[in-house]
Amino acid sequence: MDILIYEHILGEELSNDSSQLIINEAKLIIKALVEDFSELYPQSKISLLVNKNNKKILGNINLVYMDYSKDLVKNILLNHKKNRRILILAPEEKDLLYRIVKSLEKKDLILLNCNSKFLKTTSCKILTHKKFSISNKYVNQVYANYKEIPPEQSIVAKIKDGIGAEKLYIFKNQVDLKNNECKLSDNHVFQKYISGDVIGINIFSDSNSLKILSINKQIYKFSSKHEIFLDKIIMGQFNNLIKDLKIFVNNIIEHFDGHYGFFGIDAILGNNGNIVFLEINPRLTTSYAGLKKTLGFNPAIFFSNPNYKHNINNNKVFSIEHINE
Repeated sequence: MDILIYEHILGEELSNDSSQLIINEAKLIIKALVEDFSELYPQSKISLLVNKNNKKILGNINLVYMDYSKDLVKNILLNHKKNRRILILAPEEKDLLYRIVKSLEKKDLILLNCNSKFLKTTSCKILTHKKFSISNKYVNQVYANYKEIPPEQSIVAKIKDGIGAEKLYIFKNQVDLKNNECKLSDNHVFQKYISGDVIGINIFSDSNSLKILSINKQIYKFSSKHEIFLDKIIMGQFNNLIKDLKIFVNNIIEHFDGHYGFFGIDAILGNNGNIVFLEINPRLTTSYAGLKKTLGFNPAIFFSNPNYKHNINNNKVFSIEHINE
């Protein structure tokens, strides 16, 4: 099974303003993916489509280079062969991932991604939350205007279609936010801050079913008075909650069609024990880099054998640390 991977961050020209956190996340994911695919399909050709200037940061990976006189779809078609699978890794920002996948769907290629319909809805936090009833017990409503949140309530500000935990802020209340509005853009949306642990759920889905592979704890730190970043992922920390999380995931995902391959759901495990939905990550996330170690087998096997037996209670618990470094 030949596979061509396009990772948008590494496929573009990196500038001095490029976020080191985002670059490091891209490298982590690519390294894990290429190793997993190469191990599972040793007779296949696994290639990465990149900007030629980024070749030094990627190590021993089979690279093909972008031709910037042509658009991305034409670049992919130039490097595509019959029956080759294509995996697109790109941010949801400005519907980028959606637009790439939508264009490739029109070419009738074999994609290892969620479909464009799923991406369109889940790439925007406001559109995602519109799928739910306000009365849904799992939902923490998203607001375009922070003034709709009670004045003394702590507030989380996040980019509505952002990459990972970029430009993520916590404010004590409305006054605190108003005094720091200069930090925010028109692209920020707002939620009530809920005390508890942040959970990241690794999921694999095919057309018939989905599997919860790992339930992880995400640990954030403050980089300044208000801004936080993802510092550590403890893979498998909350696997013991699999019974409740299955119910939660099914409750969330039943509102959506077109999920396929690896994706994630983030939630809060509140101090009161309640589970509260945060967002869907409709693509591979940084935690993929730890899946092989926590599962004890190669996670890419699910692409060829979605019914591969997996008992989450046998997973190993360990940390992916210092993601920002």
